[in-house]
Amino acid sequence: MKSKNQKSASNTKKVIIVGSAGSPSVAVDILKIEEKLNIPVVVVIHFTSSAIPTFAQHIHSETGHDVTIVDGLTILEPGIYLPEGGKDLVFVNEETVTVIDEQTSKESVHPSISALFKSLRKVANPDFTIIVLGGLGNDGAEYVKELKAKGVKFVIEKTPKFPYLPDNIARQLGERYERYEIERIRELIKTINIQNSSEKARKIENHTEGGDGN
Repeated sequence: MKSKNQKSASNTKKVIIVGSAGSPSVAVDILKIEEKLNIPVVVVIHFTSSAIPTFAQHIHSETGHDVTIVDGLTILEPGIYLPEGGKDLVFVNEETVTVIDEQTSKESVHPSISALFKSLRKVANPDFTIIVLGGLGNDGAEYVKELKAKGVKFVIEKTPKFPYLPDNIARQLGERYERYEIERIRELIKTINIQNSSEKARKIENHTEGGDGN
């Protein structure tokens, strides 16, 4: 388990991966960046409740990354985050997430991308990158224009097995997104991971140089 005393993810880059049918194996594939995560990665993919623990273990065994199943208020730290089975993951603030039950969210599929995106509206900024993988339906599509207007970067899987979900989201975004193949998405995550590490080091250096010497 990760220490709760680690520095939180406030003012750091964050990646959100969403999807539905056909996307769990793709999500695992793009997370194989072969280096330690310096960023939080939130994964919201439609799953039956009982499958979440198995999926979490599979991600860890295949990628080596720390995986947290969110079951209450959780401060985001470097690692991967999944919602508890049958619940929807939502942002409380930029550095904290929690889960709500289906009666509270009133969404028809879980974990709900719409519930996630709705909560993200109040904290969205250019530090967020959302990766949309394959799936069915239009979950979350109603909120993407607002998130994009706040600087969120959208990347959509180029040739998904099930194109309906990404196509519906792309339709709402117009031309304001990128379509990448799986390998390029993996490289993007790696680049964001490196950039975040470099920015943290630069902030520490600037803080040290600006100290009073005591």
